[in-house]
Amino acid sequence: MWKTLSANARFSIVAFVVTLGLGLLSMGALGLALYYLVFPFLNKDIDSLQGDSAWPTIILVGMLWSFGFLFAGMACHYLAKWKYPKYFGYFAYAFILWSWILILWYVCLNYKIIN
Repeated sequence: MWKTLSANARFSIVAFVVTLGLGLLSMGALGLALYYLVFPFLNKDIDSLQGDSAWPTIILVGMLWSFGFLFAGMACHYLAKWKYPKYFGYFAYAFILWSWILILWYVCLNYKIIN
């Protein structure tokens, strides 16, 4: 089954495992770095996270972002299967990863996920 996947799909699976571990082991550095990629589009600042929920939320976002690699890899795999140009697949890959960060931070800042 591994050989039937496209190179982008295989990369995405490896990237998922690596970033899932990094999200936890970086102790929030990954989640905070991801915040700075999308903060101009958010209606709340990271300073709205206060108390005991701030650090676990930042770590959680870093770990949940790894699932974006699976979504993007699946999309890129099917775009290649449907004969779309390679550059379109790469653009879709990057856009899915970025929009997944935006969705995660929007939800975590506007709805109390961890109390």
